[in-house]
Amino acid sequence: MEELYRHIIANPEFHALRKRRSRFSWMLLSIVLGSYYTFIFVVALKPSALAIPLHSGTVITWGIPVGLSIILLCLALTAFFVSRANNTFDPATRSIIDAAERACLETDPNVD
Repeated sequence: MEELYRHIIANPEFHALRKRRSRFSWMLLSIVLGSYYTFIFVVALKPSALAIPLHSGTVITWGIPVGLSIILLCLALTAFFVSRANNTFDPATRSIIDAAERACLETDPNVD
């Protein structure tokens, strides 16, 4: 098993995949945190901006749809991440593991 790990770690595709996946995750995280903290700062520093009613005669203010949109944004970004993981990252990971297994079999054909 250690031999397999050595082949994976020695593969430059593994490092490129790890870097791409990490960059993608940090980008999505920054979008989520940025939108959430912007909303919280507006609530804390200028609450009257979100207290404006949507239209006359309603008790629903702009804060409700803005808050719901942040929740929907998080759900959409989660779905986007899962889709990208399933369609891009997982096949690349499988390819790297298969290449490492083939390399292990070439060096020692008796390995399971």
